[in-house]
Amino acid sequence: MKDKKLTPKQAVAILANEGITVSEEDAEKILELIYYLAEISIKQVLNSDEFD
Repeated sequence: MKDKKLTPKQAVAILANEGITVSEEDAEKILELIYYLAEISIKQVLNSDEFD
């Protein structure tokens, strides 16, 4: 996934609004995991036989 729109700084702010405190380093790791899981999910949907 090349076009990552959410920065770690933005993620920190979003999480802070929900009462969750994380560092920018942790936010970067969280975003990496989210993007990875999203990529896996998209690949599964696109490779699924349900839509054929």
